[in-house]
Amino acid sequence: MTFNPSDILTIVPEIAVVALAMLVILTELLITRRETVLQLMTVAGLLVVMALAVLTFDKAGGAFNGMTAGDGLSTFMKALLAGIALLAVLMSRDYLTPPTDAGGEGRGVRHGEYYGMLLIATCGMMILVSATDLVTVFLGIETTSIALYVLAGIRSERARSGEAALKYFLLGAFATGFLLYGMALLYGATGGKTNLTEIGRAITDLGPDRPVYLYMGAGLVMIGLMFKVAAVPFHFWAPDVYQGSPTPVTAFMSAGPKAAALTALIRVFAGALPDLSAAWGPALWVVAALTMTLGNIVAISQKDIKRMLAYSSIAHAGYLLVGALAAANTGTYNSATAGIMFYLTAYYLMNIGAFTIAILVSRARENGDYQIDDYKGMAALHPWTSAAMALFMISLAGIPPTAGFFGKLYVFSAAVKAGYISLVVIAVLNSALSVFYYLRIVVYMYMQPEVKPARVRMAPAMALVIVICALGILKFGLLPGDLMRWADRSASMTVKPSPRAAVALNDHDQ
Repeated sequence: MTFNPSDILTIVPEIAVVALAMLVILTELLITRRETVLQLMTVAGLLVVMALAVLTFDKAGGAFNGMTAGDGLSTFMKALLAGIALLAVLMSRDYLTPPTDAGGEGRGVRHGEYYGMLLIATCGMMILVSATDLVTVFLGIETTSIALYVLAGIRSERARSGEAALKYFLLGAFATGFLLYGMALLYGATGGKTNLTEIGRAITDLGPDRPVYLYMGAGLVMIGLMFKVAAVPFHFWAPDVYQGSPTPVTAFMSAGPKAAALTALIRVFAGALPDLSAAWGPALWVVAALTMTLGNIVAISQKDIKRMLAYSSIAHAGYLLVGALAAANTGTYNSATAGIMFYLTAYYLMNIGAFTIAILVSRARENGDYQIDDYKGMAALHPWTSAAMALFMISLAGIPPTAGFFGKLYVFSAAVKAGYISLVVIAVLNSALSVFYYLRIVVYMYMQPEVKPARVRMAPAMALVIVICALGILKFGLLPGDLMRWADRSASMTVKPSPRAAVALNDHDQ
């Protein structure tokens, strides 16, 4: 393997994130009264990482002998992932160091360790979105997963947090086993290839006489990635882990890993396995339909808002898989991939905003619960907070003029162009179903009498997160053009799937 010094340009954001994580951990050891310093340092560092991701846009191509890519898709996603981490850090400080009358919710958590693990998880996701080789795909997934296992259980004084970490670790280990075994089968079936482009060529050269274990490998890799996306039937971990993890970690976990795993899914299946689309296309179609349907139906019955948002996250994974199917079609690759980028940006804004308000309401009740009944009558005392929560719920439901509406519009439009009309009909019906449980929160806040009067105390960092999320949702809802143009340009600078994928996939939906 030859090394080109220009390859470093491709991984500058990853290098910066790792350096920042080391700096944060060392600072905690050297400085007293360090909580504010650590947060400001992490926020400033992530702003630099976002700037580096933008500055390296269109500055590098494939690197490290094809193991990573510096294309438009990877740079867009790296900037997005740094933004997700940035908001997670802002909403974490007041959660980790609550006032004494709030029950000491975050006592015992070392801030440097917490921020360091969050940054390491971000680095793993950045590796994953730029991975163009099975080795780097596995490296990115494992780096992300190990850090998330630690974050899920970082509240060691709470049994529920430890339970969440253990469940996530055990199920994640099984999913990793499936993924690694699938990669081994692909490696053997293609004559020792791990590069995604070379795997695609080797499969084409095999012609119709492909070994059965090639299809088995593709299926096992799909199972491993579906677990990270929290798609049905590999979703069972999500509600319990989301409920038991610290709420800022849940917000981070609901947006970042989903974006990274979905990017890897597009690269692997649309880029390396298009010739097998007749086998995996129908399977992904069914998984997408089941994921959005089960997520929405079960969310209706939830009484805990974290569990409700967990099942909502599963439903949104189904919508995104519709876009992933459309991205496997050469004719709609650009529009589908750009739509997914827009959707993920909108989703992270509305989800992190909703979780931030959930933290505030839970602490105001001083019981550590996240019951939906706690939102009854909240608008009377807290009109601005309630208005922001209503905006987040309306955007999650996909009601115009919000960013959530345009995210679904772009993804579903690309799927219609790709020929998945019946799947889009299922998605639209599910979106209509989701309106019930999203607007239930709005009804509780504005149309129900308050049964547990409590005053929400909002720290400046929490307020900043809510303002950023609300303004972002309104901006991308009223003026979606700027973000969509950047997403379109990013998608156009990414390696396209083979034209053969279009025929095999469209045959299924017809």
